[in-house]
Amino acid sequence: MESQADNTGGDLEVMYFASLNDFMNYIDNQINSLEETINLIEKNIAQIEPRLVGFQSLLNIIKKLVGNENIMLTPAIEVTGLKIIVDPKPIDEYDVLKESVDSMKDKLTVLKKVRELIRTIIASTKLDVPILVQTRAGVPIKMLIGVSK
Repeated sequence: MESQADNTGGDLEVMYFASLNDFMNYIDNQINSLEETINLIEKNIAQIEPRLVGFQSLLNIIKKLVGNENIMLTPAIEVTGLKIIVDPKPIDEYDVLKESVDSMKDKLTVLKKVRELIRTIIASTKLDVPILVQTRAGVPIKMLIGVSK
């Protein structure tokens, strides 16, 4: 497998595989890695949730006392598009982890569908030719079968 970044789209990549089986192995490895990462993040979320409940209760009390619904408790600094939060509150951490795990689960679902499609192609065609795969954010979006390298 070889990979080349596409400089125009930013999140597009092109990968070459010697065969459909090599591509299938790549997809299997991506799925396994993603499942492990999701499991770790879900464990972190479970550890944060009790602190989050307590924090939200405290925040509601403060809002009632102060009368301000838009209390900014965590100062965030944005530098060249990167948001930096020092000493995050439980809600900040929870939001980042939950948003990330939801996105990873969506990607996992797509990768599993691609894997099933590749399995079907391998089983029915017995092709052993090079392929080129274009991905966007790590998800295959185009597959060219029988390409020259």
